[in-house]
Amino acid sequence: MIGRLWQLARGEVRVRVTGASLPRFLNLCAAHGLTLRRMERTAWNELYAGLSIRDFRALRRHMGRTGCRVHIVRRRGAPFAAARLRPRVLLWGGFALLGLVWWVLCTRVWAIEAQISPALPAQEVMRQLSELGVRIGAPLDALDTHRIRWRMLQLQPDMHFFALNIRGNSVFIQAGGAEPPAERFDEDAATKVVAARDGVVASVHALDGQAVVQPGDAVQTGDTLISGLVPPTQEGGGYRLTHAHGAVQAHTRHTVQTIRALDASRKQYTGRVRRQYALTLGNKRLNLYIGSGITGATCDKIVETRTWRLSDSVVFPVSLVVQTYVYYEPAPAEQTVETVRADMLSRALGDIAAAMDGTVTAHSETLTGEGGAAVLRLSAHAVEQIGVEARDDSELPPPEEEEQAAPPTAPP
Repeated sequence: MIGRLWQLARGEVRVRVTGASLPRFLNLCAAHGLTLRRMERTAWNELYAGLSIRDFRALRRHMGRTGCRVHIVRRRGAPFAAARLRPRVLLWGGFALLGLVWWVLCTRVWAIEAQISPALPAQEVMRQLSELGVRIGAPLDALDTHRIRWRMLQLQPDMHFFALNIRGNSVFIQAGGAEPPAERFDEDAATKVVAARDGVVASVHALDGQAVVQPGDAVQTGDTLISGLVPPTQEGGGYRLTHAHGAVQAHTRHTVQTIRALDASRKQYTGRVRRQYALTLGNKRLNLYIGSGITGATCDKIVETRTWRLSDSVVFPVSLVVQTYVYYEPAPAEQTVETVRADMLSRALGDIAAAMDGTVTAHSETLTGEGGAAVLRLSAHAVEQIGVEARDDSELPPPEEEEQAAPPTAPP
């Protein structure tokens, strides 16, 4: 099979040899090393055979000695195909253009996919990457991934992870960052734990500091729960200030009032649909419609981008943008207090749970209709952590007060 393909690549001539001296013809070919392939004798004075182009040219110089005639029956192979296609300028120009397009497609960036943490400014990150050369149409060999990574970590102090991977003609970017930590007091600073809201203490876990409340005590916002002033723990000891911290669970109450209008509308689709098309070539957009994409009527706008791809990592720099407008008319929707109860209650409880560090244990609500609106008044009981750190401005008592405050020792 491989030998046959090699023969076709070099070219082959199928000939018909006629004459009374066929043995002399065969002896001549053997004497000059001319190879006859797939030889077939059809009569005493006729045979068919295949020769390479080089052997056929050599045979023409010796045909006068054989007394035979040679007729070309078929020409096969790459050289003859190229000779037939040589005058076709448009065909060769198309191949050249295809090669140029393929070179441009494989040597430049035509797709950028980014996964950027919400804690980072995405637009600022993409702008900085564009200044560093990561943009549509940029040469792939000009992207120094190590230099870009080092530079981005310098430009974005809150970024703790950055990766830039090149696959085919696509660039994949991953950037991670954490929210800036909440302001915390120095570990050596004297602090106390105070109540963030009113409640009744359920439990106290003082990891450091002196608990000044116990379960069952009612506290108000700002009351001290765990003091940073710690009394002496042994005879002859003194008071000390520490960085108090711990957890204080309390029974709390949250009240919420929400209002929702009962006069609502719904979408009634008319069946009218309009589509607009546009082509995106790299960073350029070519609108295939007249006018703008802004419509004054009430409609749903759906934008779909179809990118031509050879694979997941090799894409063409051409995308088709389809904008679909589905028109509707607003129609009145009948709502009652009872139909909106479940949704209003779920939203109100969700807002309460999201704003606290705990769980809702019970709730009571009243829902009334007032002036064409539904009014929800919700009272929720919860168990939550109410202790927050605050700076402790307490001063150490003088030694005399320490002695007076110190408990009497038992007689020996």
